[in-house]
Amino acid sequence: MSFSSPVGTEEERNSGKIWPGTWVDATPYLTQYKYGIHPGADLNWNSPRWDADAHAPVYAIGDGKVTYAQRWPNPNYWGNIIVIDHGIVDGNPLFSRYAHVENIRVSPGQSVSKGQQIAQVGNGFGLFEYHLHFDISTTKILLLEPQNWPAPKATPYYKGIVRKHYVDPRAWLQQTHVVETITPPVMSTVWYVIAPAGVPVRKDHGLSAEQVGSLPQGSELSIDETKGGHQDGYSWAPIKSGQYEGHWLAIRKQDGSETYVSTNPPSK
Repeated sequence: MSFSSPVGTEEERNSGKIWPGTWVDATPYLTQYKYGIHPGADLNWNSPRWDADAHAPVYAIGDGKVTYAQRWPNPNYWGNIIVIDHGIVDGNPLFSRYAHVENIRVSPGQSVSKGQQIAQVGNGFGLFEYHLHFDISTTKILLLEPQNWPAPKATPYYKGIVRKHYVDPRAWLQQTHVVETITPPVMSTVWYVIAPAGVPVRKDHGLSAEQVGSLPQGSELSIDETKGGHQDGYSWAPIKSGQYEGHWLAIRKQDGSETYVSTNPPSK
C-alpha cells in the first residue's frame, strides 16, 4: 500500500515532497500550545494570498474505510472530523484524521482510495483560521475516540500520550511511505489545448497580466510545468517554444474542476 499527502495538486501530492507545493505546517507534531500537545500537523497554504487554502480539496492519504465523518457534537471543539482506517501497516493499526473540514463527501463504512477527495479545507465553522488539521495514529485510539487529544499541559506525561498513539505525519509520509513519484515532463512532451473556447496567453501568470493572444482548441504546444505557479485560483505554466515562447497560460483550475491543456489531444 502506498500513501501521499492529503493536500495539493495531483502532481504535488505524487512528487514525493512533504509538504507539497507551498503548503506549510503551522503547528508541527509535539508542539505545545494552548490547545494541548499537538498530535499532528496544521496544514496552511497562504501563497499567493492569505487563506489560499480556504475550500481547497482534502484527499485520503491511502486506501481504507471511513470510520467517522461528521461534526463533533460539542460546537466549541473540532468542527467536522473524518477518520479513515487503513488496516494493518508495518504490523500496526493505521488511522488518519482530517479535522475542521467542510463539505464532507464520504460516510462511515465507505471504502475510499488514495487520492480520493473526501472534503474541503474548512475553519471548524468559524472556530479557527482556515487550515487542515491532519494526523496519523498507529493505535486504535481514533476508532474509539475520534476527538482524542491530550489535555493542554506541558509535561512529559502528555507528550508521552501523543508519542504512544500518534506519529510525526510528515516524517512518516516522507521517510517511509511515499513510494510513487511522478517524473517531470521531458522537453519533448507535446501538450494540447483541450478547452473548447481555447485559452488566453498572457505576459505573466495571473489574470491581471496583459493578454497577448490566445490558442484555439487543438493547438499543440510545449510548456514547462516545473516552472509554473499558482495565482488567482489557477495553475499556470510558461510556454517553452513557438510564437508565444516565454509567455504564460492557465493550465487548470487549482481545485481541479477545469483543465485547459493536456498531454492527450481533445476528443473529437
